[in-house]
Amino acid sequence: MPLTKQQLIEKLTDARAYLNRVFDAVGDRWDAQIYSDGLQWTARQIAVHLAEADRGHNVQVMGISEGREVIPPDFDVERFNKRTTEKFAEKSAEQARAELEANRAELLVWLESVDDAKLDIVGRHASLRMMAVRDILRLMTLHEKGHADDIVKALGLAV
Repeated sequence: MPLTKQQLIEKLTDARAYLNRVFDAVGDRWDAQIYSDGLQWTARQIAVHLAEADRGHNVQVMGISEGREVIPPDFDVERFNKRTTEKFAEKSAEQARAELEANRAELLVWLESVDDAKLDIVGRHASLRMMAVRDILRLMTLHEKGHADDIVKALGLAV
């Protein structure tokens, strides 16, 4: 059974609360490397990535719910991640966290106001998979939790 709007709001809120607890526990280790492969992101770069991904996900779900094609068929998420890492290389963790807060507030206001039927509209996610809006919202929580778990593991945090 698909998640209800209220369940999605709860999952989004819980995922963000967990991410914030993890970020609070990072302390002064924002430049600690979390990933040793791929883009080799630090904790700060993950925060920046999540802020940009969150902004992009908001654009996706809101656009798809209105029947717009937001993600082109040739979108390359790896290229996007690399480009945003370079473009926002100087962004601080504090700036990223402020953006995450603003992005989530905007999303929750939208989600409260949108008709439930809009959550079933299918469109292309950045992964190139065709997904219903409600599934993209669920994926947003998994994306945040996954990166938060990686930070916890790499830094040995207790949250």
